[in-house]
Order: sequence, then C-alpha cells, then structure tokens
Amino acid sequence: MIVETSKENMEIRIQRATEAYQFLKNTTIKERAAFMNAVADQIEALGEELLTTAHAETSLPLARLTGEKARTTGQWRAYAKAVASGIYGEPRIDLAKADKQKGDLRKYNIGIGPVVVFGASNFPFAFSTAGGDTASAIGAGCPVIVKAHPAHPQTSQIMADAITAVVEQFGWPEGVFSHITGASHEIGTYLTQHKDIHAVAFTGSFGGGKALFDIANRRENPIPVFAEMGSINPVFAFEHILENKAEELAKEYASSLTLGVGQFCTNPGVFVALKGENLTRFIAALKNEIQEINPVNMLHKGIFENFEKLKSIAAVQPGVEVIAKATTEVNQWEGRAMVTETTAQHFIQNSILSEEVFGPFGIIVACETPEEILQIAQALKGQLTITVAATDEDVRLNIKLIDILKDKCGRLLFNGMPTGVEVVYAMQHGGPFPSTTDSRFTSVGPDAVKRFVRPISFQNWPDEFLPEELKDENPLQISRIVDGEVNSGSLKLQTT
Repeated sequence: MIVETSKENMEIRIQRATEAYQFLKNTTIKERAAFMNAVADQIEALGEELLTTAHAETSLPLARLTGEKARTTGQWRAYAKAVASGIYGEPRIDLAKADKQKGDLRKYNIGIGPVVVFGASNFPFAFSTAGGDTASAIGAGCPVIVKAHPAHPQTSQIMADAITAVVEQFGWPEGVFSHITGASHEIGTYLTQHKDIHAVAFTGSFGGGKALFDIANRRENPIPVFAEMGSINPVFAFEHILENKAEELAKEYASSLTLGVGQFCTNPGVFVALKGENLTRFIAALKNEIQEINPVNMLHKGIFENFEKLKSIAAVQPGVEVIAKATTEVNQWEGRAMVTETTAQHFIQNSILSEEVFGPFGIIVACETPEEILQIAQALKGQLTITVAATDEDVRLNIKLIDILKDKCGRLLFNGMPTGVEVVYAMQHGGPFPSTTDSRFTSVGPDAVKRFVRPISFQNWPDEFLPEELKDENPLQISRIVDGEVNSGSLKLQTT
C-alpha cells in the first residue's frame, strides 16, 4: 500500500527546500559536482535488491534494468563534469571603462529555486527519483522534491534513500532532497501551485503534463513546467530507400516499434510513404515481422489497459485497416503488437490517428502523391523525433518537405530508428508543443541543467562579495567572456 503524503508533511518539505536553496546558492560548482559524483557512487553500490525490486514492480527484464542503472550513474557523472566546467554558469564580465555609464557589470546563472520532479513510469531509474531531472536540478543549485511514481514505490524509495545518504554524508541541509509518495492528483496540484516552488519537471502523458502546465500558469507568480509528454515520432520513407531496402527497413521498423513493448516516448508510431510496389513489399515484410513478436508484460495494469483502449479506438476508425498483429495469445498485462494502414486523407482529417498510443502500435500512411506527404508534414503537431528514411538523392528531391520537418521536431534523424537516446551534449530530447511544453530545452544530456538556472547581473560590486564564478582571480579556473572575448585567466594577473 502506498502511503499518501499529507499536506502538512509536504508543507514541511517545501519549507526545508526553501531553506536549503539558500545553502545551495552559496555552494560552488565543484562542491555540487562532488555531491553528484557521490550520488552516482551510492547508486552504483546498490545491490541486487534494487534490480529485483524494480523487476517485480515494472516487469522490465533484469538485463534492461542493469543497463538503465549504468545509464543513471552515467548521467549523474556526466552532468557533474559539465557543472564543474562552469559551462552553465555562463559567466560574463564587462569591466568598468571611461566610456561606460554603468561601470563594472558581471553576470552569471544561478539555480532557479526549489524544483518538483515527477517520476516517470517507463524508466524507474533514469527518469524517476534519481533520474536526469533530479541530477540536473541539483547540479544547477536547486533543491529537489520528488513525487514518486506510484507504479514503482519501493524502487523509488531505494533510490531516495541513496540520495538522502549522500546528503547526510556531506552534512548538507535535509531539504536538498525530499521524497513524496501518493497516487492522488491532488499531491501534484498542491506542489505545483505552491508559492515556494519555482519549477516543475515531468515525463509522462500529455494529459498529465498539460494539467501541470495549466496549474503553473494560473499561479499568481507563474513558473516554468518542463513537461516531456511523448509523440508519435513519424518515419517518412522515400522511394529510393524503399526500392533498395524495403524488407530491411521493415525489420528495423518492427524492432523499434516493439522495443520494450513499445513503451518509449520515441516509439515510431507512424510510417509515411508513397503507395506502390515498394510500399507493398515493405508491408508484406512488416506483417511477417509483427506476427512473430511475442507479447510481453507491460509496465503495469494501467498502461496495459490504456494501450488496449487507445489501440482499439484507432483500429476501428474509418479508413483504417488492421494489416498485422502478433499471433501469440496474450496473458495478464501483455502488450500485443498491432500495425494498421490508412490513407493520407483519413490520417489528416482524423485527429485520433495522430494521437500517441503508448505501446507497440503503428499506423502505415499510404500516400497517393508526393503532395499528400507534404500535407501530412504540414499538418503534424510538434514531435520529439522525426525520421527521414532516405538516400542522398531522396533528400535532394525533397528539400521543401525536410525544411518543414525541421520545424516540427527536436531531433531529425537521417535513417536509423528513433528509439533510445544517448546522454551526450548534442542530444535534444524535447520538441515543439505538444511533445514538450518548452522546445528550447532538453531533458536528456548535460544541457538538461539549463532548464533550472536564471541569470543575475551584479553592477559595481566589490570583488570580495562576488560569487566565485565572477571574481577577478577566477578561483574556479573556468572559461568566461570578458569584454566580449573568451578568457580563462585571472583578471588580476592581466591588469598588473
């Protein structure tokens, strides 16, 4: 049974986080990086209990969970290294000169304040209690209050205990990290609308993310909600690539569509191509692939039931034909793969067909003309990813279309499939609405830290009282912009 955190308890946690923010604001980037590396060490040291507990609560295979645990510790360490480099402080110094009215100006980024992080169901380690949102917020200098996902409460508690142990080890204030449990929507509402919360991070459904976004914007002092809400991640396949490798592309698509029982926010739910012999070859090969997919338990009963409901609704829409489904009978919460086919006009005119079905479900959109493919691109809502399956010649022939696709997504792929994200600087996991609430940011990779900082400028302050990032001596030895030029040295040495 999940214990529902009371409002009184939440109020205490928020007050402690507010006090801890004043502490974190005065920690250096090196100190926060050391803390983050210690969290990674603590998680790495967790034994079999973490993996077996997560497996029991999510049905995810132990091999997948082992890999996700490594990804989680890798995130903490990668973000720690980035924070320690000073890159997110973005220090800017414009020294006093005779022709400057304002004298000495120095600017850098500080943590925005206490952040609420909502755990995700499909990544119990990497996107939940000790996931990238928590790591990047703490790296920015923000206390974190995690709302644990009710689908894996024991896993969440183990991770929370690991972070809390590091807080105690470092002697930092208790409010640096808090863990709240419960299944009711009232908890999320209370946290998001609280005057002392300064930002929210969420990974999940459109309904959940949009609700939090609306609550935050109705506040007397609106706050940012960084909600990653999923998308249909369409694949646009062109004639030359289909002619050359229709069967191989079908295998790649089926594998990506059904990976992890389709429970990835980058799952390629739509495949768009010109009608004809090459698409017919693709569909025939895809049918064979899908029929052989063995159903596997989904994360929890709620996700399974929602998958079955949305899949059934989409499959009976006018102009939609079921062309393939897994032939093995399902048990309990096993997700049975299904692929359907429709026309471009039915897809464009029926908004139900462009809504995410979270699970192994795909729609093949057979277009009569290249103009119909262009119409689909123009009608698309914002996506996390769009894949262009093409040869170089296909790209040359479709420049106008690809220019439109650039406006519709955060990550544009040239061949390959979109499932899986790499935790690196150049990764963009975020796209135009409704895939996320703010397309300027990513929730994966070290740049995720950017979400939780804001700039503050100091005018004519004595060096003694400036933050480390802005002192003349540059004690952190970081790269700064001084009078418009990159400068990594001590200003004292340069002026003597």
